[in-house]
Amino acid sequence: MKRILFVVLLSYLDIIGFAQTKYRYSVDFTKAAGNAVDVELFTPKVNRSEIRFYFPAIIPGTYAISDFGRFVQNLKAFDKSGKELRVSHIDVNTWKIEKANLLYRVTYRIEDTWHSNMGNMKIYPMAGTNIEPGSNFVVNAPGYFGYFDGLKSLPVELEFKKPSGFYGSSALTPSVSTVNSDMFQVTDISELYDSPIIYCQPDTASINLGSTQVLVSVYSDNKKALATTIARELYPLLTAVKSYLGGKLPVKKYAFIYSFNGGARPAGISGALEHNYSSFYSLSPMMVNVVQAVKDMSAHEFFHILTPLSCSSKEIKEFNYQQPVLSKHLWLYEGSTEYDAHHLQVKYGLTTTTEFLNTLASKIRMSRTRFNDSISFTELSKEVATTYADQYGNVYMKGALIAACLDIYLLHLSQGNYGLANLKHDLGIKFGKEKYFNDSDLFDEIAKLSFPEVKEFLIQYVAGNRPIDYTEIFALAGVRYSDYSEKNVFSIGNIGTMSSGGKIKIINAANMDDFGKAMQYKLMDEIVAIGGQLVTSANFDEVLDMVRSKLKEGDTLTVTVNRKGNSGEVEVLNLSAPVSVKEIKKEFYKIELIDEEELTTAQRIVRNAWLKSNCN
Repeated sequence: MKRILFVVLLSYLDIIGFAQTKYRYSVDFTKAAGNAVDVELFTPKVNRSEIRFYFPAIIPGTYAISDFGRFVQNLKAFDKSGKELRVSHIDVNTWKIEKANLLYRVTYRIEDTWHSNMGNMKIYPMAGTNIEPGSNFVVNAPGYFGYFDGLKSLPVELEFKKPSGFYGSSALTPSVSTVNSDMFQVTDISELYDSPIIYCQPDTASINLGSTQVLVSVYSDNKKALATTIARELYPLLTAVKSYLGGKLPVKKYAFIYSFNGGARPAGISGALEHNYSSFYSLSPMMVNVVQAVKDMSAHEFFHILTPLSCSSKEIKEFNYQQPVLSKHLWLYEGSTEYDAHHLQVKYGLTTTTEFLNTLASKIRMSRTRFNDSISFTELSKEVATTYADQYGNVYMKGALIAACLDIYLLHLSQGNYGLANLKHDLGIKFGKEKYFNDSDLFDEIAKLSFPEVKEFLIQYVAGNRPIDYTEIFALAGVRYSDYSEKNVFSIGNIGTMSSGGKIKIINAANMDDFGKAMQYKLMDEIVAIGGQLVTSANFDEVLDMVRSKLKEGDTLTVTVNRKGNSGEVEVLNLSAPVSVKEIKKEFYKIELIDEEELTTAQRIVRNAWLKSNCN
């Protein structure tokens, strides 16, 4: 009997001990008022006379100072008897609690970031918080929950009391869930900050990708059900990602969480933030109609399961939430991820080769006209939250181009057998989620896994300040690049056109040349086809270039238009005339395929490996 009592007592002490070594947070959304809510924390045991309680200044993936402590109000600390302990607000993100060895409970109120007017330093909405009682609650944990100095590695228990009919969408699975509340358990503060949740009336869909289950969750202002539609659009994309990664995804569960919220989200800002097992999207309601942009963004965030979430440096793995201690390799984390998101779509037929090359050309134009093309990219990365904050956008431009050029160079050196995807796979094997590489060693590690020449490429174009020689590198893949060119092409009439709803309409015919007059265009004609090739706003320039390249003096060009009559009926007309007028077409930052018959064997091998069956 004594032995049994002893075992029971030990078990009881184990439970009490565990309860004292974890964070126990509680948020009651049913009592949220305005754009604020109260948070209660039953604290882990503290063995110090004083301790500091922090909110993050910066979080992974944003590369910007956020100072979440700005949104915390009336923070108080209590012992077990309810007696208030002395708290000093040291700086924007730090509170000092005295007699911390007696600490039992902390309370405070948080104001959401989406509605806040706290100065000019806005928090990116995809990393922020939204509290709209009766509508939705966006829980990006850094805006709700703090941590104690030296105790980041303790487990965290979260309880959310939710309004009737609300569902919490997340990659996390509740340990307990009822009609009125959810309980979540996470291993530490880092996992907590890595796990966004949105509470709202559920609009969800599921995608089965073999051993990986994908949740698609949507909140929209207009309450229109969108999750099933988005899931249908994402399925071929995610299937292509799976193939791109060798037929297997490195996660068992993933959540895409979309908020199409125009009323609360800071005006003019849309975007997404990656996490290990989910991504959160704060988008304008208008983005519902821009399917390709949403797909590109989703592909980018999903690819972050590789870098930096699986393979990264010490600065990422042991992230400093209080100071911007950043890695030198944003070209790998963000740049190569942005490249992968576009590259997989051309490799698996979701976009055309021309569209893909035009995307790269647009990134060259942006990187050279809007950003400083001569800054060392490793230096930019290291100081992107401070000194080079205005250059951050170039991470998605030149960063992606560095990845594209590295991919081509690797394929050239390996005769088409080893590209960037292979390299990232091998880096992921060597440096998985539990390991990290040293920033200064990455180029050597890449050279060991691939080719010695690659280290010199990285030193010149990533660590150095030398602009990339796109002409030389793209030529390795049978692709022609020029910063500027002029050529004489046949005019289709010197008409002004506008893209609207996927259609091309003539909106200016005042300066038509002789060919345009012979065609007898009229304002608001909708151009349906050129030279027998159907056109849309997406392929208009591509079709026009292709048709022009084949025209010869004396050829007749036919343009098919839809023309609305006076009574409203639409008539389909084939307008034809012999081509006669030439114009100078000026092109900047042009990328195009070299004709097949001009390719060397080496170029053909690299191009086929790079673009697969889509190099037409």
